[in-house]
This record gives sequence, C-alpha cells and structure tokens, in this order.
Amino acid sequence: IYEPTSYPILDEMLNMAEVTSEDTVVDLGCGDGRIVIRAAKQRGARGIGVDLDPVRIEESRKNAETAGVVGRVRFYEQNLFSADIGDATVVMLYLFPEVNLRLRPKLLRDLKPGTRIVSHSHTMGEWDADLIKNVNGHDLHFFVVPANVTGTWLGADPEGRRLSFKFTQKFQQVQGTMTAGTEVYPIRSCSLKGALLSFTVERTVEGMKRLLFFEGRVSGENIEGNLVHEGRDHAGEPWKGARVPLTAVSIAE
Repeated sequence: IYEPTSYPILDEMLNMAEVTSEDTVVDLGCGDGRIVIRAAKQRGARGIGVDLDPVRIEESRKNAETAGVVGRVRFYEQNLFSADIGDATVVMLYLFPEVNLRLRPKLLRDLKPGTRIVSHSHTMGEWDADLIKNVNGHDLHFFVVPANVTGTWLGADPEGRRLSFKFTQKFQQVQGTMTAGTEVYPIRSCSLKGALLSFTVERTVEGMKRLLFFEGRVSGENIEGNLVHEGRDHAGEPWKGARVPLTAVSIAE
C-alpha cells in the first residue's frame, strides 16, 4: 500500500529535522522520491531513497530528473532492513507501526549519534520522541539518535582526584552514579542529546555540599568537555573520561 506524504507534512518534516545543504537525507520507503527530491531542491541536501517497489524507484528517478536534482539524489530498489544508512544525518520514515519497531534496532546500531529521525504518524514504541508536532491531523515524531553511554567511565576532577561514573541507559534516558573515593553520589538532571551528555552531581567536599555541573561530547569510548563547580567564578575547567573496556551494553533493542 503506497500513501505518499503530502507536501505540507513533508515540509514540516524537513523543518523539524532542520535540513540544510550539509545534510544527507535518507528516506526509507521513499515511494515517488518526493521527500529527498524536495530536500535536494529546496535545501541543497543530498538524498538517498530506498524502496522495494521497482515501479516507485523508476518513478523517483524520473521525478529527480524533472526536478533537476539527479546529481544530488540516488534511489535504490532494496529491502530497507539491508540498506546502508551509515552516512545519513537525517532519516525520514512513513512506515507501518510494526515496521518501525523492527527497524528501531538498526537505526540505533547503524546511525551516528546526533542523526535526526522524523517518523510520519507512527512512534518508536518505548523510545520516546524528543518532539511531536501535529500537522493537518497527522502526528510527526522527531528523534535524535543517542550515543551509547552505558558502562563504567573513569576520569578525574581538576585537582586530580579520581572519579568513577556508572551509567545505565534506555534510549536517551540516562541514570547513574559518581564515585569519589569511598563516597557514591547519585547523578541528577541527566540529559543526553545525540553525543552531548550533561549532568549534575551534589558532592560533599570538606564538609560542604557543592554542585558539580558536567557536560561533554561522547566519541566512542571517550568523553571530553567541561566541569563547573558551584560558587566558583569562572567558566569551568576541562574534563575528560574514558570508558572501561567491555562495560558497555547495547542500546539497540
């Protein structure tokens, strides 16, 4: 069953993902190719469309030629579960709900942290959308692929005292603890958007409770960013940590 996305909805999907000329937009189940063609023609993006129907792929290629964007878009007759989506910075979906759920592990496994996803009408199950908009009675669900921050991370405070962090994660929702010496502190106000992780710890130092504000960018097995101490009149100090090997668990479920 082919039901194309209307242009008002399509345009809002591109707006939600903030598509620019720097993006590669992948449409899984691309139909007549209108989403990636629109992204290429109006935003200057590159586009890849994937569909199992050879008739739709041929139609997409003709539409791209008519629109004058052949050099910026490609279309593949392919099962979307075997498609190479690793170069995508934006993924567009208008699929059946059960297909979204089957596809979810691939999206979390194959896409880079920070990749934006917009799903027309349907959710990702337990993976909560970062934003939902309604256009002409249709819900549009926006997601940002989170980095995997699970496991144990080791670092140090600016004074060189060893810190250990343990994180558990369900999609973009993160919980954890920080250990300093023999003291264990809960992590609060944790936020993960793509590869950007921020959190707060209330720590006791020399009998005084102080808030520590951590923020950093996750890159594989490392995190690097800034640490701000409550009450100190400066912009913070560099902070970095590394994940203990073999402590990470998959979030692609």
